[in-house]
Amino acid sequence: MIRYKNLTIIPTYHSNLDFVHEIRTCFYNSPPDRIAVEFPENLEKKILLGVRRLPSISIIIYFDELLGQQLYIPIIPSDSLIEAIRLGREYGLPIEFIDLFVKNYDPVLTPLPDSYALNFLSLKEFYEIVQKELHFEDLAKKQFNETEKTIQTQKDIDTAEKNVLESESSTQIPTGKEAQNWMSNPREIDDLRNTYMASRLSELIQKYPEEKILIVLGMAHWEAIKILLENNKGNSDLTAFGPEIQAEIYNILQDDLPKVMLETPNTVLQFEIFRKRQKKAMDKISNFSNSEFELIKFDLFKAIKTIIHRSVAQYHREYNEEINLHKLKSLFQYIRNLPMIESKITPHLFEIVLAAKSIVNDDFAWIVWEECKYYPYAVEDPKLESLPFTNKGILLHGKYFKLRRNIPLKIQKIRLPLKPRPKEDQKGDWRAAWNQDRWDLASHIPEDIFEEDYFRHVRQRSMNLLKDHNVKIHEFTSTLMDGIDFRETIRNWPLEHKIYVREERPIRGEVDSVVIIFDRDDDEMERYPHEMMWYAEHEQESDLAFYSTFPGIELVGPGISRIELGGVTSFFPPRGVPNIWTAKFVKKYPMAKAKADRLLMAAILFAQKKILTYVATQKPKPIFYQIARLLDISILYLPLDRFNPISLRALRNLHVLAGKHTREIAHKYIKKRRI
Repeated sequence: MIRYKNLTIIPTYHSNLDFVHEIRTCFYNSPPDRIAVEFPENLEKKILLGVRRLPSISIIIYFDELLGQQLYIPIIPSDSLIEAIRLGREYGLPIEFIDLFVKNYDPVLTPLPDSYALNFLSLKEFYEIVQKELHFEDLAKKQFNETEKTIQTQKDIDTAEKNVLESESSTQIPTGKEAQNWMSNPREIDDLRNTYMASRLSELIQKYPEEKILIVLGMAHWEAIKILLENNKGNSDLTAFGPEIQAEIYNILQDDLPKVMLETPNTVLQFEIFRKRQKKAMDKISNFSNSEFELIKFDLFKAIKTIIHRSVAQYHREYNEEINLHKLKSLFQYIRNLPMIESKITPHLFEIVLAAKSIVNDDFAWIVWEECKYYPYAVEDPKLESLPFTNKGILLHGKYFKLRRNIPLKIQKIRLPLKPRPKEDQKGDWRAAWNQDRWDLASHIPEDIFEEDYFRHVRQRSMNLLKDHNVKIHEFTSTLMDGIDFRETIRNWPLEHKIYVREERPIRGEVDSVVIIFDRDDDEMERYPHEMMWYAEHEQESDLAFYSTFPGIELVGPGISRIELGGVTSFFPPRGVPNIWTAKFVKKYPMAKAKADRLLMAAILFAQKKILTYVATQKPKPIFYQIARLLDISILYLPLDRFNPISLRALRNLHVLAGKHTREIAHKYIKKRRI
């Protein structure tokens, strides 16, 4: 913090949680008698209304005729100015609004050091570094030399020009070149604002000399204001000027928060919870002003970790897949490294979602996106209209407008690197389409092709493995047989100086059925209660027997449901296998009571070739090897973890359509699969 007479000044970044902590620390360590913030006085009522609504999010909007844009001020818990007002209201302190309302203000954004440095530096040390790097003091002196000219210019503004500043309902607005040139230099406007704020602070110093006044303003303003105060260059004429403005306040809904907030919405939610607990603890201290202490700081990186861990749990619930520690480590490293591209330390929403997509997959990235947006206070408010966002901008009074922050910040335009997820036009449309034809279930043809290609891949891999097992290595004597075995020859050549050859013995039979068990589901609580036979529509498809989650639980489109397989058997070529899920089948083969065992038993009983492949985490029970041997069938076991988990995931998550007519639109809601 910075001291000047009875003022305590906190230069700050807007919409930044690190500076919110600095405000809270200063407030509790040295409680002020009065608070002054860098907001225009004529927006006081609207801003206080928004602060009263917290933690619900509000924005105040007014139109700038000269810029042709709707400008807004967000009322969010992660803004240091809003936090100062909020603390003042909670503890009954008077609040002063000291800024000048201006229009046609479009300053150039200046790159600033990352505020994460405040974890290691005091605010004063940080400010001195920023001041030195960005030459605030030199700029302040230059502005001071031009202040007299700026003030005189303001005094000479005629009535029509004042009306442009005062009221957006004015009919005497300059047009053409005159309007474009009027106060078009952001530096001139900054000079005017600094002069106004210096005048207001000078009044406060004189009026309340015995009070401790906390001043919260933007990082770039204090040096210029300090020089004006030291040289007594305030302008009382400016402080008497209090224009009226037609501003409106709106509620913001959860999906629109990333469009107006710099911080990730869910981290702001976690801060809000942290703030409530901290305030409750501080209120128990009878006189915290007499004790210097280090206020516990909200940990932004811990909040991001919480988002990721919740997303991992949700991903497991939805897709029954684990994200291992190696991937999580890579994910956190990527989240850490992405901001460094722009010379930042703390990641924002875009970097978090991009890292989730890059390290895991799109489905996980969508879950992370939803978790990042989660802010349960951002809901419809019957007392306040919600701002209508559209693809063209915002819709107000029958017109579309661009939206820009009144004090510009580099808020990332979140263009997700993900294929958009379809949404219902009206809630319940997808369910109605499903209920209409749910007894006429059909498959999605591109997924059928993917499945058959994958089963063919498993059969080919099985044959290659059998070929390797049927190779015998001999020392070369008189014939090369099936060729030289270079691996064995090179390994033994240094000592024996012998050549070895291969003998490839023929394989008896071909691979018939393929059984893949993702989850035996032997627990008391069934995860895959749905059992089904799915018969081929033509000779190039398999007959399928599988157990899965219930169709219709998770809808991804109108009449389109995602199911997750626990286990599946592919019978190819198709042969009209009888329904193996009946009680009669279990009664006849009691050793195949478990669903996974029933799939294997069916593959053995209805096999037409000599070999079947069993893919699972564990080998089949010995009794199934015995039954297969009696029927002259070989079971080839392949561990599940030898297969690409991405391909297995694509095979495991299928879609069921409510009727064949749904195939015409299914491609819009189901992404392509690749092996």
